[in-house]
Amino acid sequence: MSDKRSKEFDRRRDRRKNDSTNTPSFLQAPIILDRRECSEPGSTSHEPEKPKKSFAQISDIDAHCSYIPFMRRPNKFNTDAILKMLTDYPGHFAIGVIGKQGVGKSTILSHFAPNSKQVFPIQEVNQYLYQGHKTEGIDIHVTPERAILLDTEPILDWTVLDKALRTGNLGGLHPDLWLEMENLYNIIFIMSVCNVVLVLADGPEYDIDLLRLLQRAAMLKFNIPDFPLLESQQDMNYYPDIVFVSNKCRKEEFTLEKYSRLDAILGSFFQESQLRTKGLTRFSEVLPLFESDNNSNLFFLPDWSEKTQVESFDVLVCALRNQVFTAPRRSGRKGQVSEKDWYRNAVRVYELVRKSEYILEYLQVLRKLKDS
Repeated sequence: MSDKRSKEFDRRRDRRKNDSTNTPSFLQAPIILDRRECSEPGSTSHEPEKPKKSFAQISDIDAHCSYIPFMRRPNKFNTDAILKMLTDYPGHFAIGVIGKQGVGKSTILSHFAPNSKQVFPIQEVNQYLYQGHKTEGIDIHVTPERAILLDTEPILDWTVLDKALRTGNLGGLHPDLWLEMENLYNIIFIMSVCNVVLVLADGPEYDIDLLRLLQRAAMLKFNIPDFPLLESQQDMNYYPDIVFVSNKCRKEEFTLEKYSRLDAILGSFFQESQLRTKGLTRFSEVLPLFESDNNSNLFFLPDWSEKTQVESFDVLVCALRNQVFTAPRRSGRKGQVSEKDWYRNAVRVYELVRKSEYILEYLQVLRKLKDS
């Protein structure tokens, strides 16, 4: 009897050993696999920002979007990932966008790529109210046609300042002054590295503060070279083509009267400016009735949510895209600068903008005015 009990005990012991080798211990931590993002080669995984992490870990790429971070504050460039998506072939073409919050910067720029739903993330109004602005710093996407698209954070936006105040990194500046200078730095940088810059507004009424900011940026850009790494061929007075886009125009706003009025305002406002605000786009080529005297680079786009439109949003944004893509490339050696060399020059331009004596003098004047 004792032998039977002994054998039964041995069988149970062996069974427990086998079970323990085939099942995980409850003390073993589970292994969680990250979902791979649908993005361009060189993009990084979706991780929340944490201190003392590498750039790849703090990138905030949304699922199904193919942009990657270009620059994040404070002065962080995503060099490794960006160089992987750029080529060494001669030639480059960069398009940037600037505008206030909610005007549709990411939406319009995404339509410059074949699959507009998989480029830059779109933010709803309720998301902005709870989370602040979506785009931080500058994001980049390269289209199959090798157009470099640069999406930027909103200008003159309180949520940008709010996030900076939380980090406590204003460089000793008054909050309003810090926000203005950050806007100027970003606009001057975009003007220095892009072939075309889209300036977006909500409807046919442009904010006078935005136009004045563009004027100041154009003046302070003085002495910033276009390609600082090409020492023998630097152009200190390079300015891109500027295209004004009135987005979300309602049907009653989509009139020749409002178009001509805004065209006249822009023509007068930038009459003495070095910004190239004419000669690239013609809205009348799409809608012949919208012929105007000043011929500013001005495009109206309808509110896509309206059922009845003068012309469909898709038709007009496609026409805008095609006309922008006809912008002349740089001539000579500068036109042969590869995408990777363009990026290397862009990083250097950013450094020069931040260290510009003219901009620093302007900052000192503003500080004195604030203190007085």
